[in-house]
Amino acid sequence: MYPNSDRVPAESIFEKIRNRICLLDYPPGTILRESQLATEFGVSRTPIRSVIQQLAHCGLVESKDGVGTLVTELSFSEIRDIYCMRIKMAECIGQMNPQDITLEIKIKAHALQHRASLLTQQFNIVDYWLVNHDLHNLISNIIGNSALKQMWDHFYFLVVRIWYDFARTDSENIADSLVSETTEVARALDQSNAIALGLVQSNYISYGLARLEKKYYKSNPTLKI
Repeated sequence: MYPNSDRVPAESIFEKIRNRICLLDYPPGTILRESQLATEFGVSRTPIRSVIQQLAHCGLVESKDGVGTLVTELSFSEIRDIYCMRIKMAECIGQMNPQDITLEIKIKAHALQHRASLLTQQFNIVDYWLVNHDLHNLISNIIGNSALKQMWDHFYFLVVRIWYDFARTDSENIADSLVSETTEVARALDQSNAIALGLVQSNYISYGLARLEKKYYKSNPTLKI
């Protein structure tokens, strides 16, 4: 429990709950109870209600009469549509007023590459999440177009949780893929080439979609995740 009730920033609570949804600690269909969350975080139900509204705006939870607030699920066709949109959005990263690629950004990219390589030696789902999350933030902060950035963040958090289900059964290939991705991202950033960065992201999102289709859709096209 946190001290100083209602002084815990709502944004901090939002990020913690969002992370739990992304890591499938709260899988689709989980009921989020305001009273339990308020007790856990040591706040009143008012900031929790605000956080739940924010999560609903992000498409991560929904309210159902007589049931409560549930973590949302997506059909595979919805996931595929989002992936197709992300592929096209990635191509725009270097074309729509990208931010300057600073030395600090390049250093962070190489640090992510190193962290990804450690996962090939000892895989940990939380560390995998943190590398992915930091890689997403690194790329998001390069996007200069505010509308594109907002959409990029929104769609990422809608579908990223599917990879943590995937990672639990295919950790070796998942780790190798992340090393390859971070290596290519670092290479593009070393060249200060935002267009190449966008193409790298487009390629890896396309590759990820193909792997998801092979594992999920072909075996069960009506699957919801």
